[in-house]
Order: sequence, then structure tokens, then C-alpha cells
Amino acid sequence: MQIDAGRTTVQHNGSTRFAKSSANIFNQVGFSTGFAGSFNADNGGNLLPNPGIAGFADGGESVQNTPKATDSTQISGSVTKIIGDNELHIGAGYISNSFASPIGYANLGFQAQQTGNPENSGEAGDPIASFILDVPNSANRRNVNEQTRPGGVLSGFVQDTWKALPKLTLNIGLRYDLAFIPPYGANATIGQNGGIETGDMDFSNGTYVLQKVPPPCSVRGHAPCIPGDGTLPAHVVVDPRGKIAHNTYTNIGPRFGFAYRVEDKTVVRGGFRIVYDNWAAVSQMSQNIEGAWPDIGQLINNSLNIPSSTSATPTATAQDPFAGSTGGLFPAPTPFQQVQWFYDPHIKNAYSEQWTLGVERQLNESTTVGLNYVGSVSRRNDVGGYYNTALTPGPGDPQARALYPYIAPTFYDRSVGSSSYHAMQFQLNKRYENGFSYQVAYTWSKSINVGGDGWFGVEGSVPQDPYHPSAYGSRSVAGTDLTNVLAVNTLYEVPIGSGKRFSTGNRLFDYLLGNWQINNIFLARSGQVFMPVSSSDVANTGNGFTYETLDVIGNPNSLAKRTTKEWFNTAAYRIPDLYTYGTAGRNSLRSAGYWDLDGSVFRQFPIHENLRLEFRAEGSIC
Repeated sequence: MQIDAGRTTVQHNGSTRFAKSSANIFNQVGFSTGFAGSFNADNGGNLLPNPGIAGFADGGESVQNTPKATDSTQISGSVTKIIGDNELHIGAGYISNSFASPIGYANLGFQAQQTGNPENSGEAGDPIASFILDVPNSANRRNVNEQTRPGGVLSGFVQDTWKALPKLTLNIGLRYDLAFIPPYGANATIGQNGGIETGDMDFSNGTYVLQKVPPPCSVRGHAPCIPGDGTLPAHVVVDPRGKIAHNTYTNIGPRFGFAYRVEDKTVVRGGFRIVYDNWAAVSQMSQNIEGAWPDIGQLINNSLNIPSSTSATPTATAQDPFAGSTGGLFPAPTPFQQVQWFYDPHIKNAYSEQWTLGVERQLNESTTVGLNYVGSVSRRNDVGGYYNTALTPGPGDPQARALYPYIAPTFYDRSVGSSSYHAMQFQLNKRYENGFSYQVAYTWSKSINVGGDGWFGVEGSVPQDPYHPSAYGSRSVAGTDLTNVLAVNTLYEVPIGSGKRFSTGNRLFDYLLGNWQINNIFLARSGQVFMPVSSSDVANTGNGFTYETLDVIGNPNSLAKRTTKEWFNTAAYRIPDLYTYGTAGRNSLRSAGYWDLDGSVFRQFPIHENLRLEFRAEGSIC
């Protein structure tokens, strides 16, 4: 029997501030304190916003202290019992997970569309022009005290290693994982911006779910509070559990593996298992609803100042981009026009079905060669980006064509993606012998996914049509797809010196010439995928995220010579026609291949049998 217990806590505190006071700039520009001031994380002070000029400028001031970047307690135990030809393992464990972080910053975003021609998508405008004319595309303010209640993962397993035949060993097991998404907010944050009194959108039925209801604004006098007399607006409901996420109770993972010795120097191995992703982004996702209605701790405004053929008059400025969207210290009348990082309350953690089959052969006492097929299919992958956009591209008000017209388009994560991976893996290994060892590994693979490459849409691409994640070229090679990967490493101890293969016969010369070691690691792989996109909502779906690819009108690879300025034929693309999606597939281009050689030379200087010095020289070429 083995029992383990542990405690982990990590802090990550930091701020970005100008060395000199930005008060004069703040006043000269005329920023509203409701946008760029009164930050709790800065003791009620001001923070100069990030200008966010696409392709040109970034920066700004911020405070983001994280006293609990990771705060967890772990306890686990297992029992092993040998019964005849069976080796049984039974175990269980629990790992908790909680987080805390006060955050303050204000961001602006200037894009090309605000100074483009609304009747000609080919005349896209310019972000610098939008900045000069003070017509932002987006704004974000965070003034929150993030805290989560403990979540974690409770697991149990049983496994049997069975020597079924003299040449055959079987592994059979079953694992169960119960992942608890940490509920957002703590009772200590009641009444605070970014506290427990917040909610989440549920687009399965068009409701807004509150986890804790604050008093009326007339009673508390500031957000978070319910506008009016405290009566909840239509389509707003309360979860009696006091939290948003629903846990998944069906995460059962079988395991099966075998190893068969064909003869003394050859073995065949294979296996299958289902594994669950219990940890990816779980802390971040639980925080995403911080500051949401009936709070004003996090405010997001996207798709501002979009010109149209009927009106090109700007409606928001950089000085106060939230003017009219909140009532000073109070939230908007309803939660349905806010933009937030919402997630499906019934979101499930992803799982993967994985299998392998391979053969390994011993060539001599120190060298083996192996060939393996590895495959997997993953389900319930996260798909982020915008949701509740217009169901179809077209002219007119996109919100009128939305799934729920009374709800504004917003960020929304769902577990509806999928992916697959197939690979052939070759490996040649020589163990250290006579001062020399090496390893050669080559992988040829294909990775395809549907829905995107990362969490929340910010870590990779998103589908053009969120209602059909695999349509319009959005089912494609994954952002992590690398067709060819070759890795070679060597270690060579120069066989010169006393006791080595070659000796000068002179003790001094042996000391000077001996004890050298040469090491190399070489890596070569295919390039990474990318795609050309438009930052404008050409399809007019109300999507405030960069989601639309360009149209392909030629051969992207028809170049006499690739250069760093033009790696692909830029003339092969154009902005799509109004009210259409782009025809270029997601991740349809690939960068140059990559190679890297790391080399080192070591020299040991023996001084005494228990004392030596070592000289090292290392270098890299890529």
C-alpha cells in the first residue's frame, strides 16, 4: 500500500505601469473614470488604456495580482496485490483546485472596418485612420476581485496485469474520473465588483442563469444589484444550487493492453484506452463569468461604429466607449445586451479514444528498432468564439436574424468540437555502450479537427459559422499538425586517454587529450499551418471576433521564389463579397519547415577520485 499527500500554492503578482505619471495624458484625452478609472486593484486609481491599434500599437497600464495562481491539496493511495499470475492495482485520489486574482485594466481596439466602405468590401479601411478619427471597434474594462470556490478531480481505478501465457501479458483496467468545475465567487465577495453575484448565458434555451441574486439597486445603491424594484427580467432564472456548471458523472475510462513475445528478440505491443481531459482551462473557464450582469466588474463592447449603407455616424468614442450601456454605478436593465466570456452551463470535459499497435526488434545487445501506429479520436472538444450571431449571412440588422434576437452576440464556449490523429512512428535506439549512444525518431502524422485550435477562440482559429463548425472549410488540419518530425540525438565520449581504447602511453598527454564528450540534438519538422483572414464582419452576422477567411481567386503557391515578405502568393486572395463567408479553408497555408541543431562539448578535469571540474561549451543553429 502507498499513500501520498501534498499541498501546492503558487503566486504570480505583477503590474504594468509607466515610470512617469500618466495623469496629464488621462486628463488631456478626457478618459471617463467609468472606463479607465476607479480600479479597486489600484486603490481606486486610474490606468491608461491599451490603444489596441491592429497591427501597429499595443500597451497600456494594468494591475493583475494573483495570490492564488494555483492552490491545491492532493491525497491519493493505491494497493497492489499479487495473486498467482495476476498483479492487481486498486487506487483512488482527490486533487482540489481554487484560484484568486484582483485585476484592473482598460483596453481599446481599433480596426480597419470603421473607416472602410460599407458598400464595397474591397475598400477595407485602415486601423490608423480609425484611431485618428476616434472610432474604436471594441473596448474592455475589468475591475474584479476574482475568487473561486474549491473544485477538483476525484478519481478511482482498478487494473490487472495478467501473465496469461508465457509469451503473452495482458493489462486490463477501468478508471473513473469526476471533475468538479470550481464554482465562481466566494461569499466574502458579496457586494464587490467581480464577486459571487454574477451569471451565465444558456443558449440551449435562451435564458440567463444567476448563481446568487443581489438586492435591488434602490437598496444597495451600486452594482452588483438588480435594477428597479428587484424583479428579475424575463428569461432570467436562478440556479438553486448556487453555481453555474453542471458536473459530468459518466467519465468512465476502460484500458486494455497486451505485449506478445514472438521470439526472444521480437515483441508486439498494442493497447486501447479512453482518457478524459479534467484540467485544461478549468480554472480560467470558471472565472470567465466574473463581473457579468447584474455586476459591472467586466464590461465588453465589440462591433462598435460599424458603418452601413444607411448610417456611418460613429456612436462610441475611445474616451467613454460604454456610454449609455450602463447607468453609472448600476447595471443595464437586462443582461441580454452584454458581451461576456460565457460558457455552456452543461459543458463537458473532452475525452479521447486512443489506440496503438507496434512491433519492436532487438538488433544486438544495445540496439533496438521499433515501428508503431498511433491513433486517436477526441470528442467534446471546446469550441469558442462568438455565438448567437445571425443564423445566415445577409444584409440588415444581424441581431434580427440571430438564434435569440433579444440576446446580443457574445463569446460562448461549447463542448461540440472533435479531432483525430493518426501517425506512424519509427524509432532506432542504441543504449550507451563503449562511450557512444544515439537515438533516431521519425513521425509521419496527420491531425484534423473541427471547431478550432484552442480555448475561448483566443488561442487559435474559430469556425466561420458557429452553428455549423465543420462547414465553410472549418474542418481542416489542426493548428498543431506537423506532417513530418525527425529527431536525432547522439552522445560520444572521445576514446582517448588512460583506460580508453586509444592511449598515448604518456600520463600527461592522456590527461590533456582525454575526458572529452561531444553531444548533438538535431530536430527537423514541417512548417506550421496558418490562414489569411479578414478582421471585418463581411458576412454581416454580428460576429465581433476575427473569424472570416479570405476568398481564394488563384494559386497561393504560384510564386517564383518564396521570401520573408511574400511567403505565399498574396494576389491569390481577396476580401469576400458582402454577405458571404470566405472560401479559403481554415489552416490552409503552411509556413517554412524548421530545423535546429544543438551541439555541446564537455571536458572533465579529474582532480581527485571524488573531485573534478567540468568545462562546457554549447551552441545552437536553426
